[in-house]
Amino acid sequence: MTLKTRCQAIGSAFGEAMTCLALALRSSLRTGILFRSSLLCLLAFGLWTWLFYNHFELISVASGYLSVFIVAGGAVLGFIPTGSLGLGLGGVGAGGGFTGMASGAGALGMLLVYAALLTLAVIALLYLILIVLSIRLAMRWVLMGSLRERALEQYPHLTQRTRGSSELLSGARYYLAPWLGLGIGPLLCLLVPLINGVLLIALLAYLNVRFLSAPALSGIASGSEQLQAVRQQRGAMIAFGLLIFLIALVPVLNLLVPALLGAGSCHLAYRGMDRAQSPAGVACAPQVSLPPL
Repeated sequence: MTLKTRCQAIGSAFGEAMTCLALALRSSLRTGILFRSSLLCLLAFGLWTWLFYNHFELISVASGYLSVFIVAGGAVLGFIPTGSLGLGLGGVGAGGGFTGMASGAGALGMLLVYAALLTLAVIALLYLILIVLSIRLAMRWVLMGSLRERALEQYPHLTQRTRGSSELLSGARYYLAPWLGLGIGPLLCLLVPLINGVLLIALLAYLNVRFLSAPALSGIASGSEQLQAVRQQRGAMIAFGLLIFLIALVPVLNLLVPALLGAGSCHLAYRGMDRAQSPAGVACAPQVSLPPL
């Protein structure tokens, strides 16, 4: 895939994610939904703030070890400029030994600074990600039913369709894949030097949306059909998950995170179903956009 094609795919994914975000906002504009969304968000923020305050030392030590691992990997592969760390280790001689040791100490100091800054970033990201993940876990029982009902009003053809036949292998892949991704994915991401943090955030952003596609499509499509819908929207799911993380950083607006996450996941799934049902070479049915109030 060329760089131009890759950039176009990323732009298309974020465009789809922004459309679903706008649709999610429209689907969330109900008093009951907004109240439950705000309450759930406040409870999640309060819980994790209390836990981080009471166990900050343990969290900071774990984040520090992770940061040192990332920085050391980047330095070994030459992605992080450090000078020559090894000059002072075997320095023998009048001036060369002291110069080598000074250079090595300076390079080690740079690595420690990098690790300290990265530790702060890891703590902040861990705090944010845990809040969003806990919201996602609770909202299936608190909000998902209302959000699904509201979103389906814009896709009446999906409620009237006949559910396709289920393929055992595809259905099993649909339900097991996110759990395998959650169990093995973070470990694989951490094995990639320098960009392991970015890969981990992207994986969690995707899984945060992916797990909600099952309740969104329950009773509408078989496991194999749901898997096809997810394939159509995989890039958009990553982009939408990243947008949710960004919204969680904005005061007041972050009270809408539970409602936007649930409704947006529904719209992504339903739009993916529309694309998956379109025959090859045939333009798919007009996608739902923002209708007039």
